[in-house]
Amino acid sequence: MISVIICSNNPVLLKNVRENIHETIGESFEILYFDNRVAMKGICKVYNELALKAQFPYLCFVHEDVIFATQEWGKNVIEIFSKDEETGLIGIAGCKYKSAYFSGWFSNVKELDCANYIHRYPTKDESVNLSPKKDAKLEEVVCIDGVFMCCKKKTWSDFPFNENLLKGFHFYDIDFSLRIAHYQKVVVTYDISLIHITKGGDYGNNWVRIAMDYHEQMKDQLPYTKTLTNHNLADKSVIKATLDFLKNYNITFSNKKEWIIRQKLYLYPEFYYGILKFLLYKPLRLKSFHNLLKNK
Repeated sequence: MISVIICSNNPVLLKNVRENIHETIGESFEILYFDNRVAMKGICKVYNELALKAQFPYLCFVHEDVIFATQEWGKNVIEIFSKDEETGLIGIAGCKYKSAYFSGWFSNVKELDCANYIHRYPTKDESVNLSPKKDAKLEEVVCIDGVFMCCKKKTWSDFPFNENLLKGFHFYDIDFSLRIAHYQKVVVTYDISLIHITKGGDYGNNWVRIAMDYHEQMKDQLPYTKTLTNHNLADKSVIKATLDFLKNYNITFSNKKEWIIRQKLYLYPEFYYGILKFLLYKPLRLKSFHNLLKNK
């Protein structure tokens, strides 16, 4: 009943996740994958090409660096779709608000962020559990993280991945979920446990450039939410959280400068501390200094 779709660049990870899916999905399935090491096609193009070949009515787009910890998770997916015909897309992490400011899905607002997964680092596991409502099994959101996305094949057919706009490997998930959210429900489930084998995402210059260009393209459609939200407070949190997150990555000064100027962040003194860290934290290697202080 489920076609699992994977864009691969690591044969070992692909082998492991295929075995894991076979052991855990608990439903009839097929795995469609494309070895993208040579062709280096954009992920939107790969996903569209594979989805077109899918035999089953449900599609699961998943990264290869994951481990499913929930047995019979495929049954959970089908049950969610069966219980509510308005549901078009399922993820394990997402947000009820997408700001017009340059950002990913995360807002750092407790009432807006939803997630249930485990980051596996070389020395430890880190659980990420974000739930605005206590004991909720599902939360409706407007954008989700692309590590795990399940939809009906008809939903994909109506809203295929935007390969003309997004030719790389970023923002395909936010764009896909936002377009679906205007017409169907996009939800985060807490009933599927996923371990993400983290090796460090690419949030450097390429991500920054695509983020700026994508938000410029979407400026007439953002912000977007389906819930009552103080946009001003949410935007402030998004700006601060994104600046703090990006401070750890190698980004050229020219891109950092453009990031600040295009959003006119320099007009707001409350962002000055975040801007300063964004500009200097990585070049001055302040993380090592902070770690030293913590150890002492």
